[in-house]
Amino acid sequence: MKKLLLVITILTFALNLNAQSNDTNELSKNSVYLDTGLGYGGQVSINYERQIYSGEKLTWFGRVGAGAAYKWRNNNISSGPGGLAAITMLTGKRNNHFELNAGTFIVSNSDDNNSGVYPLLDAGYRYQKPNGGFVFKAKIGILGLGIGLGYAF
Repeated sequence: MKKLLLVITILTFALNLNAQSNDTNELSKNSVYLDTGLGYGGQVSINYERQIYSGEKLTWFGRVGAGAAYKWRNNNISSGPGGLAAITMLTGKRNNHFELNAGTFIVSNSDDNNSGVYPLLDAGYRYQKPNGGFVFKAKIGILGLGIGLGYAF
């Protein structure tokens, strides 16, 4: 009888531990991706993101990047090399995420040595598995439509 009670206690304890394990997935801490977009002009950049906060439903990343912007015809958009800084918010903890980005893209105008400062404000979709790997992004924002491809680790 004591052996049976011991086995039941051990099984109950083991099943209880398994039932209490939380099923939340932690997203990868880092990602690197190539981002491109078209709108009033065009832009291409290589970006690095680092996780700065992970909650139950939202994950926040800091983002820096380097790239270039170019203009269509004779509009008032500066073109040339530049850099960006932004904050990214992702919803969800699985593979599919809603994404918001806010920041600035600073361009050094190659025509007349002026700079252009453009706001970054995008909303979109991101496919990224919690344990890392392939990243796909599709966005729409102030500067137009864009996509991104990269790797999370």
